[in-house]
Amino acid sequence: MTKYPQNGGGVLLDPRVPELERVATLLQRRFLLDLFRQTSAKRLSIPQFTLLGFLAGESGVPMGVLAKKMGHATSATTGLVDRLESVGLVKRHAQEGDRRQKLVGITPKGKALMARLQAELRHHLSEILGKLETSDQDAWVRIYRVMENYCSELPRN
Repeated sequence: MTKYPQNGGGVLLDPRVPELERVATLLQRRFLLDLFRQTSAKRLSIPQFTLLGFLAGESGVPMGVLAKKMGHATSATTGLVDRLESVGLVKRHAQEGDRRQKLVGITPKGKALMARLQAELRHHLSEILGKLETSDQDAWVRIYRVMENYCSELPRN
């Protein structure tokens, strides 16, 4: 488990952090609950949804690359792919020139499902963007890029 510094012991907390925490918690609760309801209705776990999201943007991804993107062991990723393949959302095929290497791709059924699930999130994001002035819209995107980079640098354990 990753340990984070606690407020105290001489560490000063920026006074804006509690408000950011409140907003982040609200966003997580709202968007993740909506996503969980949608994925549960399709009998899809959040990790399976995440994996499908990676595959929606690429075709023919090696299992090891998927595992690294997911931050999982290859065996755990293989289990996710097994379940997704059993319901026809992904398909495995051998890599040309090396039949031992298996590539994973999303099926048309998987693409259609991801398009529906992602549409609602995109709708919410578009609505929020529409409430901001252009300069604030650009700032929001820059801020989210900083957050994305921060998260990608965090240890995965």
